[in-house]
Amino acid sequence: MTLVDIISKKEGPRREDERARNMLQANRGAVTQIADHLTQGGYSAGKRAKAAAANAAPAPEGKLFYDVSGRSRISADSGDIRVRVSVNNRVVAYDSGSGKQVHMLGEIRRQEDTRYFALASRENGFFSGLPDEITEKISELDGQIIDQACPESLLAAEISERLGFS
Repeated sequence: MTLVDIISKKEGPRREDERARNMLQANRGAVTQIADHLTQGGYSAGKRAKAAAANAAPAPEGKLFYDVSGRSRISADSGDIRVRVSVNNRVVAYDSGSGKQVHMLGEIRRQEDTRYFALASRENGFFSGLPDEITEKISELDGQIIDQACPESLLAAEISERLGFS
């Protein structure tokens, strides 16, 4: 294993590349010591972990299939729906077991210095609205001002209660 692989269009290594490779190879101990100092031992620990993993289990033979649909991540807690305001001001209902979003309920918008809840509807500029049974239950909250009297957590709790998720 080489410390540095240099790729160039010329056939064979260039003289300056060969000198750099030789210098790094000759000073491998010092380079490793500096890398360990900068990473607080992580460089050597990572190399040991890779070596142990390579020696531990042989690679499986045949074709490997991966399920990326998310069904395999659903835990026993699945079915517990919760409401939260994410860091990008989206108000969503999600399954706490799998972490998957169930409904995009709306978002917190800002107009001048006022923050307010905008329900996910075509009138508010969303591509698709919510199902009618959800819209009926939380439509009164459309335009609700978010401030110290009604923080995001209180809005999420109110939506959760109206939808029967609590």
